[in-house]
Amino acid sequence: MRKTYAILAVIAAVVLAIYAILPDVLFVEHVFPMEQGTVLIGYDDSTDGGDSKANMVVGDSAISFDCTLGIDTSKGAWCGLLWNMDPDSAMNYRNWTFVDSVIFDVEANGTREVLVKIWTYDPDVTDITKPKTFRLLMKEMPLSEGRNHISIPMSHFYTPDFWFSDGHVDRKLNQRHQETVARIEIAPGWNQTRGKKFSVKFFEIKAVGVSNIYFGIVLLIFLVITIIAVGRRHQSKNDVEEK
Repeated sequence: MRKTYAILAVIAAVVLAIYAILPDVLFVEHVFPMEQGTVLIGYDDSTDGGDSKANMVVGDSAISFDCTLGIDTSKGAWCGLLWNMDPDSAMNYRNWTFVDSVIFDVEANGTREVLVKIWTYDPDVTDITKPKTFRLLMKEMPLSEGRNHISIPMSHFYTPDFWFSDGHVDRKLNQRHQETVARIEIAPGWNQTRGKKFSVKFFEIKAVGVSNIYFGIVLLIFLVITIIAVGRRHQSKNDVEEK
């Protein structure tokens, strides 16, 4: 039995040595340029009786978007860009489990901030026929005039209080569901001036991270080694009892 344990120990040491020298597996998913199966729309409140005006132009190398929020303060005002990752409502969501950061290459004019929203499917809350029931992960992205290169850690995205209140959701249901990204949205910042035109031009948006697939394989191998070791121990104990 000692020989078996020695062999298992050598196997474990070799596995750890190989794991230590393996290169990281980089996870990258592009929001723009767009992945296959994604639909992008630009929107404003004009269809709901508002007087905001938005325009979007999508080229091979950039997305240009400009918006002027309506000046009538008795009405809500909104506009933005929306990437729908599951336009057919087939629940084919993007898995961002390994995403560490979302990176933006963007040119801004007339604005100091936009809101970045990641909508994920939450099985405890989401009705796929009601977009606002998807879990909202949001982060304010500060901008300077001109070209910006910005990286937002995924850990900085949060579910705002109003999402729980508006949807009457129990605040104990706080799992992020990063493995089920359904939509990405970019909207004006909280203090965007009404009646003032702003524009953003996105050259690249991507989600990046380091996959731990190798770590998972190592755990599986160690699980097999443990099962073998325990099995051998029980077999040896039974042999002694029979004698």
